[in-house]
Amino acid sequence: MKYPVMAMLILLCIGLFLLAAGCITGDSKAPAVPSMNMTVPFGPVPVSSQDGVNLAYELEIVSAEGQTFVPDKVEVLDPATGNILFSADGELLAKLYHPATVPPPTAEELLNGTGKLTIPRISLWFTVRPDAVPDRLVHRITLNRTAGGLPPLTVTGGEVAVRKDLAPVVIGSPMRGPGWLAMETTSPLTHHFSAQITVNGVTRVPQRYAQDWIYMDPVTGQVASGNVSLAKNYFGYGKEIYSVADGIVVDTLDGLADIETIFSPPPVTSATAAGNYVIVDIGNRKYACYAHMIPGSVRVKKGDTVKEGQVLGLMGNSGNSDLPHLHFQVVTDTPSFLGAEGYPHVYRSFDLIGGVNTTLAEQKLSVPNRLWAEFVDVVTFLPQPVPRQNMLPENNAIVRFP
Repeated sequence: MKYPVMAMLILLCIGLFLLAAGCITGDSKAPAVPSMNMTVPFGPVPVSSQDGVNLAYELEIVSAEGQTFVPDKVEVLDPATGNILFSADGELLAKLYHPATVPPPTAEELLNGTGKLTIPRISLWFTVRPDAVPDRLVHRITLNRTAGGLPPLTVTGGEVAVRKDLAPVVIGSPMRGPGWLAMETTSPLTHHFSAQITVNGVTRVPQRYAQDWIYMDPVTGQVASGNVSLAKNYFGYGKEIYSVADGIVVDTLDGLADIETIFSPPPVTSATAAGNYVIVDIGNRKYACYAHMIPGSVRVKKGDTVKEGQVLGLMGNSGNSDLPHLHFQVVTDTPSFLGAEGYPHVYRSFDLIGGVNTTLAEQKLSVPNRLWAEFVDVVTFLPQPVPRQNMLPENNAIVRFP
């Protein structure tokens, strides 16, 4: 009985050896799984708003073999629980995905500033409950490989720590009083968050947490009077802009002409995009940036020490501006509108007093200037102000600053 058993063991070993050597044709033609690297260049810092705790960051994806692919779906998971925190596919993913530019940016563009990318990125912004902020995130991507005649492939990776060791900068008010509309913030679909800018060879999102602040009459809800195509007819034009913290002025620009009509900015460069501006060092390598002021209205100069609440200039329509507003952002490490990484900030105190019907607003945008002439139609004021502390205003919130 020993000899048949021994023969079977020998045949089994030979079969396993041939399989390992790739000599069994059934699996030898199976395509190799591509190696794809997923990285998060700047880990998400939790920042509170009315809807929860926001996590905002970018996921870079690249094939180690140089293969081309298109993501069909992206999911963000909490590796501790396996829960899916965010998922995007279809039209939403198409808006969040930034493919590598073809042809690629030149060395000069990468040095001096460009929106072109050498590595594909996915912009991710989602909220979680305050009591459910994860310690780490991991990503699961489904790749479309039909161009190569291959089936979809799901890859998991890009694990990153949520930066609970960091905190948003707490700041005061850049304006005063009621009627301030926060636009292009707390959403993955804003032009601030989607702008991937490369300067000196490093790709960053300098406007990640920025807001565009527009003023409206807090009683009527209108934003302008008379001819709404003229910038000077907007109620926010000429409003005072205040320093949000104590600090030292590190850069200013004044003397650029205002744009007289709305939605007609001239060609700009990286040096003129912010229009007339002020940048203040507010400590800990953080910088508050204020853009689009009226020419001749800048009241500080480089090297000045400023106090919170001090007037810096007047709201205008200079630079890459569509209508009078304050573009405000906080950046870290470098005092620059476009050459620094955007850093989260929260306002120490404000009252939520209303909001905007975005569906109706989008309908009115189909006719030039109709939205701004009929803005009262899309505004809803709350019966009573809702106090907020240490929060980032939600997109399209109308607030009152102290």
